[in-house]
Amino acid sequence: MVRAVFGDGIGKATRYLNYIVVGLVLIGLGIAAYAALPPSRIIIATGPVGGSYYENAEKYKKILSAEGVDLILKPVPNSLDIVNYVESETDGVQVGFVARPLDGQDYPNTSSLGAIEQQPLFIFTATKLGPLSTPDGLRGRRIVMPPQRSVSSQAALALLAQYDVNTDNTTIDFLPIAQATAALRNGDFDAGFFMLDPQDEFITALAADPNLQLMGLRDTLTLSRLDPGLHPLTLPRGIFDLDKDIPPENVPVLAATITVVARKDLHQAAIYLLLQAMGEVHRGSSLINDAGAFPNLTDISLPANPRASDYEKSGLPWAFQNLPLWLASLVNSYIAIALLFLILIELWELFHYSMELVDFLFVHICFGVLRRIEHRARHGHTLRPREIKLVEMLERALTRSDRRRRSEELIGRIRAARD
Repeated sequence: MVRAVFGDGIGKATRYLNYIVVGLVLIGLGIAAYAALPPSRIIIATGPVGGSYYENAEKYKKILSAEGVDLILKPVPNSLDIVNYVESETDGVQVGFVARPLDGQDYPNTSSLGAIEQQPLFIFTATKLGPLSTPDGLRGRRIVMPPQRSVSSQAALALLAQYDVNTDNTTIDFLPIAQATAALRNGDFDAGFFMLDPQDEFITALAADPNLQLMGLRDTLTLSRLDPGLHPLTLPRGIFDLDKDIPPENVPVLAATITVVARKDLHQAAIYLLLQAMGEVHRGSSLINDAGAFPNLTDISLPANPRASDYEKSGLPWAFQNLPLWLASLVNSYIAIALLFLILIELWELFHYSMELVDFLFVHICFGVLRRIEHRARHGHTLRPREIKLVEMLERALTRSDRRRRSEELIGRIRAARD
């Protein structure tokens, strides 16, 4: 009705608007569907090749490949730099490992997916030095450890500093881990510090070397208070080789908790795949970890990723349990958007109902005007020019109304009375 008064302009505009809305919806759905598809690859920053981080990442890679996702391993010599790679997405890195407490405000783009294991700070010394229970016995000796910006070296240097052992009074060299362990076994150094998984090949080789012994720390509780990033842990007697009694007694050490961190904008499918891989690799027992102790979100270095929190409470979302990965990503990504789309449809229908209401009111007003004009004409009043024009305009408007016949009768009486 309103369109009839103002011509076909509004009708055409409405049709064009419908075409535009449909087009935008289709384009939006296409873009949204593409954005929801799981990534074909994920880049994870690890420590040096052969280290615990690298070995864990290799296990994740095998699991993710079964789902068609390629986990690309990027070795980072200095493990302290891994979180910076993730935070700035350097070289495309989206995931990494952390073993030290961090301030979340310094890493606004990074969150934790969960703690995965404990790694002791192993101190191996030459057996010729005799039994040692504190690092002050290493003052003036030759010490080797991984690259200086590694977690191992930073923890070792801080530990040594508590006993006044430093580069001023002691020879401390930093070498890649493979070279460092080889040099220690060759007798080039008196001691070596390494933070690795007890089952790491470097550690098992050092533990089996008859020329080396594992130092137990007397002051683990005090040292853990001085460095909150480390906590006391006891390596049980015979943990490396029970038959050969390696080590020959319980060994108190300090350990750090290792956490997997990821960018907050990492695709949800990638997060769920990594969480599943972490669970498969780390849920069982190890030489020092009880079954079911890891992964967890208790002892983490950065705030937990919301999806990791949901996963810990409820497991995988329904879609990822029952649908192919690509379809699960679509469904899980756009449940909320689908609800919004339904709301928009309802609003669109409400708009049309509103237009019908406007038409109804307009027709009612038109008939009211025509009845008044007809009343004037029937009682002999001469119609003014503006009333005549108004009748002509309302006649055009009401020709498209479902009450057209009634309007024609009313307008016919007006014209008959006027004539």
